[in-house]
Order: sequence, then structure tokens, then C-alpha cells
Amino acid sequence: MFSRKIGRRTAVVVALVGLAMSPAAVANAQTASAALACGGPTAKTPWKVGTNIWGEGFAGSCAGDYRIFVERSRYYGWETMAASQWIKANEGTVVTYNCSGTGTHTFRSAVWKSGTGIIKTSGTFRTSC
Repeated sequence: MFSRKIGRRTAVVVALVGLAMSPAAVANAQTASAALACGGPTAKTPWKVGTNIWGEGFAGSCAGDYRIFVERSRYYGWETMAASQWIKANEGTVVTYNCSGTGTHTFRSAVWKSGTGIIKTSGTFRTSC
């Protein structure tokens, strides 16, 4: 009786460890460790000064080519309104978009990496222009 309980417990532990080591779990762990190896990108919530919407972003420390976008929400998704020049790892920049006369919109900043796409987005900011 005692050995059967130990056997069942051992089987449960082995099954749980097996699930934790599934291919998907290994891939997620590799992605997470790669993100930890490089300092993460950041995107600051946009702000408004006069009729200009400002967005700010930092590329992070992973090698690559990056751009910072100011985007506005549309019924079909996010529309890029302004984009920075190309920046490299460990660089940041600001982007501005003159929204004069465009109405009320929700804006966000985004960090875009060449070959990957958008890797970080900010919080949103709704304003009338």
C-alpha cells in the first residue's frame, strides 16, 4: 500500500515535469531568456503640446535596426502617422505628428524592429486636435 502511493506521486511529478519541458515550454523559455539577455525596448505614452503629438521610444540593447512610430487608432487597426529615422540598439528618439484639424483620436507610441515588426507599444492617449 505504501509503495503504491509513492509510485502514484512519483508518476504525477514526472508527468508535471514532462509538461514543463514540452517543446512549447522550451521555446517560451528560450524567448524569455533572450529577452532577459538584451535590455528591453520601451515606448512612452504619447503627449500633446499645442497641435503636436509627441511619441518617444528606446530600442533596447539587442542588435538590430529600429524605428519609433506615433500611431493612431482607426476602425481597421493602428495607422502610422509619423516614424523616426533608423536607430540602432541602445538609442532612443522622439517623433512628432501635427494632428491639427484631424478630430479626436487615440494615439500610441510603438517600437518597430527590422525583420520582426512591432515589438513594444505604449499606453494610449486620447485627445482632440
